[in-house]
Formats: sequence, structure tokens, C-alpha cells
Amino acid sequence: MYILGIDGGGTKTKANLFHKEKGFIWEEEEKAANPHSTSYAQSVEVVNRIINKAYESHFLSENTELSIGLGIAGLGRKADQIKWLKYFQNSSRHLHKIKETVVENDGKIALYSETLGRDGIVSICGTGAITIGVHEAKTIRIGGWGHLVGGDPGSGYHIGSQALIAVFNELDGLGPETMLTNLILDGEAINKMEELIPILYQNVEKQRIAAFAGYVFQAADQKDEVAINIIRETAKEIARRGGTLFQKLFQTDVKDIPFVLTGGIFQNEFIVKEVTAELAATAPVKVIKAKRHPVAGSIVLVLKQQGYSAEQIGKMLTNTSDRQKRG
Repeated sequence: MYILGIDGGGTKTKANLFHKEKGFIWEEEEKAANPHSTSYAQSVEVVNRIINKAYESHFLSENTELSIGLGIAGLGRKADQIKWLKYFQNSSRHLHKIKETVVENDGKIALYSETLGRDGIVSICGTGAITIGVHEAKTIRIGGWGHLVGGDPGSGYHIGSQALIAVFNELDGLGPETMLTNLILDGEAINKMEELIPILYQNVEKQRIAAFAGYVFQAADQKDEVAINIIRETAKEIARRGGTLFQKLFQTDVKDIPFVLTGGIFQNEFIVKEVTAELAATAPVKVIKAKRHPVAGSIVLVLKQQGYSAEQIGKMLTNTSDRQKRG
């Protein structure tokens, strides 16, 4: 039996075709599938293109039993998931071949990719940031409202913004000296900080601002106190959101609840260490740095619905991966 897992993000969409015995056998990338940043019609069109390609790849035949697991950004509410499914059912030419379709938001599959379907909390920090908790039938989110609402604390955008504030505060005599200034001057190939203003305002995109987070991590590696403080304050914000979700979802005497860290920001080990330390003083959770791509969680969605336990799913994913390596 085949499962097509799809992680539909706000920047790009990734898909994996999985077989219970053969493992991961095909992958594909497509454009963004967030229906709120594009449209429901375009989101469904992206998914339909992936399904069509899966059949055209000859891994799937007309008689293949196929299930689809979808984690789509922007589909946090049940009403939005139902709306998306209606668009899909009205447009897919392969609908009659699909045994089941499971639709969730991309945060849930990011969690499930590591917990294998168990409850827990996930902090997703890339260009943007969101924290999501799942317990039994209840799912709660904190953040993820976008960079225009509160600056999206924990995100690359927020860290990059703090870097810019720091260097211009130094320029104005309002803040301490920081290595960030020279790192940005060299990295952006400019002679003085004032030259950065037209560059920024001619390219006012959150991804452009988020890129400045890299300078913060570089400066922190060189023991720059301003950069270290930015990271520590960011870690506190991430832990505060996680602690709040824990209190809302779990009993205070429950321990070792999985807390997954995923997204580009957590490629930096210093911020992982700081978040872990902050969480240790906030909630009895077990911090897990993500190793699998969230698309694996979309496959877990289907296996969980089919009645497989986390232990069975873990063996299935591990055994098929081992067979792939030996093959």
C-alpha cells in the first residue's frame, strides 16, 4: 500500500511517496501551497500536479491502492480543512483511485515527524515562527500571526530585525558597540551603515530581513555580547510560548512531553542550548531537535489513522530506511 505524503508550505511544497515495505521511493518539490498566501484553487492545483507526477513516474498504476496525507500551511481550522477538501474533490482526476485523504496543518506534521503520532509540542522557527501543541483531540497554537503582528518572536525575521536595531542604535550612540556592524558591512558589501537603508527599503520582504539572523549567529560565535543577548532573549520567548502551551494542554504532573524544535533557526546549536535550558526551568518537557523532514509526518498522519501505534510506525519507517540503505 502506498502513501503520498505532502508538506505544503508557504515557500515550497515537498512530497514523498512511501510504501509500507519498500520505504521512501520517490520525492518531488513544487511551489507554495498555503491557500491564504496564494488561493485555495492554487493550493489544490499544486497538490494535483504532484499526484499527477506520481502516476506519471510509473511507481503508481491504475490499480494501486493509494492514501494521501497532507500537512498544509494555513489549514489550522477544521473549517479551512473542509473547504480545502471540497476544492480537491471537485478538481482531482485521480480521486476515484484514492482510498483516503487526511488533511492537517503543517505544524501537526512537523510534530508527528518526530513523535510518530504521539502528543506533544512543536516550535517551528524559520522565516516566521509558530508554536503548536497537540493533546488528544485538542490542538492549540501560539504565534504564527505574521511579522506585522508583534514581529513574530522566535523567527528569523525577528532576530534579523533585532540585529538591525542593534547596529543602528550603535550608529546613533544609543547602544553598545557590536561586531554585528562590521559583519553586516562586509556581508552586504557596503562602506557605511547608511548605505543599507535604500537596500532594505527597496527590498522590503520578510525573507530579506530574516537573512540578517545569520549575522547574529556569526557574532555570537565570536562572543559578541549584543548578539548573545539577542539569542538569549529569543530563547526566552520561544520557551515562554512552549510553557504556556504546556499549561493549557497538559497536567502539571505529566513529565517528558515531547517538545520538538524544527526550522532553520534551530540549525544553530547555541539557540538550541539556550531554549533547552529555558524550557528546563519552565515545563517538564523532553526537547527533541528535529532530524526528519516534516513531510514524514504527513505519512505518519495516514498510518496513525489506519490504527498503527507510534512503536509500529517507528519500526516501519526505520526498517524501510535500513532496507533502502542496504539496497
